[in-house]
Amino acid sequence: MVETDTGRARGLLALLTLAAAVGAADVAWFAATQPGVALQNPSRAAGTLTGLAIWLALTGTAGARVVGVDDARAKRATLALAALAALDGVGLAAIHVAVHAAGWETYLGAGAGAAALALAVAARK
Repeated sequence: MVETDTGRARGLLALLTLAAAVGAADVAWFAATQPGVALQNPSRAAGTLTGLAIWLALTGTAGARVVGVDDARAKRATLALAALAALDGVGLAAIHVAVHAAGWETYLGAGAGAAALALAVAARK
């Protein structure tokens, strides 16, 4: 059976939704388990909460596209949010590696960000 372009895009968007949910869970876990670090000062708290908002918004836009809300605006929003999520995940990983403070969570966030951007680009139609 040959998969249609729409079916392929929906499958990629479902994977993107999963990657975004992993990214959101990663940030939420960090904030919940290490509030002294995540919310240490106003700029760190703003960064943590902004990152969480980006991941949650990406989860929502990608999920909405899976179920059929797939207009041009949703496509642009998904791609923009995926780019921000990738910048967040990969950028934070680079900083943490540079200061020798990278743990498995650092790589999880970077992987989720890279996967989100790759899937968002691949799902464009």
